[in-house]
Amino acid sequence: MKLFIILTIISFFIIELVISKPILKFNSNNQFKIVQFTDLHYGSEPVDDIDTIFSQVNILDYEKPDLVIFSGDMVTGYEDQFEDNDRNYWKYWNVFTKPLIQRNIPWAITFGNHDGEGALSTYEILQIDQSFDLSLSESNSVEMHGIANYVLKIASSNNSKSQPASLVYLFDSSTKGCSKLDWGCIHQDQIDWFKNTSKNFNKTDSIAFVHIPPLEVIDLWNKYPVYGNFSETPCCFDNEFGNFVPSLVESGDVHGLYFGHDHENDFHGQYKGMDIGYGRKSGAGSYSSKKPLGSRVIQLTESPFTISTWIREEDGNIATQEIHSPSEIDQKQLQCKKKDKYSKKELIAIKVVGSFLIVLSVVVVGLIGFLGFKYYKKNSQSYLEKERFIYNIVLH
Repeated sequence: MKLFIILTIISFFIIELVISKPILKFNSNNQFKIVQFTDLHYGSEPVDDIDTIFSQVNILDYEKPDLVIFSGDMVTGYEDQFEDNDRNYWKYWNVFTKPLIQRNIPWAITFGNHDGEGALSTYEILQIDQSFDLSLSESNSVEMHGIANYVLKIASSNNSKSQPASLVYLFDSSTKGCSKLDWGCIHQDQIDWFKNTSKNFNKTDSIAFVHIPPLEVIDLWNKYPVYGNFSETPCCFDNEFGNFVPSLVESGDVHGLYFGHDHENDFHGQYKGMDIGYGRKSGAGSYSSKKPLGSRVIQLTESPFTISTWIREEDGNIATQEIHSPSEIDQKQLQCKKKDKYSKKELIAIKVVGSFLIVLSVVVVGLIGFLGFKYYKKNSQSYLEKERFIYNIVLH
């Protein structure tokens, strides 16, 4: 009996060891390095996927990060292969996580606007990701917009400290109901969750990731020195549904906010005490960034808390990002680009609704014509009967 109990306890600890998730921690040099892969867009074209995986491998080998953040659009969900076969999600998840598994690097994801456009919802995709031992991805802890809003804790290099030394917030912008700027946005309930979480952690120094850029990125370009390129109008979200960036700034504990989505932009800069900016497009799929594939690297120093960031390109070079100073002749309109392209699902929905409205119009017009004809016929008969009656009276 004792032997059985001992073996049971040993088995329990072995199982715990096997399924336990990695612990994030500052190293002995008080540093912690994050690589941001954004807009990988696997599943567009096979040749693009090959280029993307080689880029990932090279960047990981150059940087050797402690954590990788996949900040949305890992796959091109509107492609037919994702709409027709949910197994392709598993296929590509195995592809782009394999370099991390081979190097024992943990990762976390949040969603872009294209990930959930295929056969699987973002909730189902998240379950796939969470099945991997090295995935630190989580679902919402409370009810709110989006699926993957959560926080990761980074332990201190000092083992005697029980509280996390830093935090990484992930916001899910793959939400709908964002007015005409329906790329996705951050809603007030997500901001409320952040405020409560920040308070619970005593405003621990942190950084954050989201897929869709906020409107303030244009204000950053217009008013502050930045490093990098502004090459396309941001498909961003404004503050109609919640004051996202103002809330982060007011809180004071989030020192960096990084995003993707606009493939051709890669600039960043200090905005009201917080470094905000784009990653570098990390995948060859979808439309080109017109730059080498790459990744934003964010290196945190524990004490005093500081952020260093740069872009590592696929060939191993660190990108030279020239400074852009505010200029009256290079002011961008403080307005997000409105959506002018639609996914296949949206186009199908538009066609279905359009066809229904056409059929309904034909039915309504036909019904009106039919009722009009009956009314005309009835009144014509009545008129003829009156004429006959008058005629008979006159004759007799």
